[in-house]
Amino acid sequence: MGVLPAMELSLMVEQTITIGNIIEIVSIIVGGITVFVTLRNTVANIKTQVDGMQTEIKKLGEILIAQADIRAELRSVDRRVSATEQDIRDLRKGRGFIQGDRGVDGEYPRP
Repeated sequence: MGVLPAMELSLMVEQTITIGNIIEIVSIIVGGITVFVTLRNTVANIKTQVDGMQTEIKKLGEILIAQADIRAELRSVDRRVSATEQDIRDLRKGRGFIQGDRGVDGEYPRP
């Protein structure tokens, strides 16, 4: 068996630039710029949409506050109506200001 000849490893760098290389570099740069502009526009659109949603959320908050106020007013009216209904029931049974033949709590005689 013989000694294998030593293999030489040499790197060869081609230093010529072809039109294909230039087109490739330009297309990569144009693609990068396109991506950057598209993302920038997308972010601007998202920001506009978020601002719009914040405005709508504020309006919904105001509506909820108004509804809470209305509910409180309705509870108050409900209590007043319930009290009035109870007064009417009492008056039907002879309790309250009107008592018998003597008139209103006896203060004014009946004619």
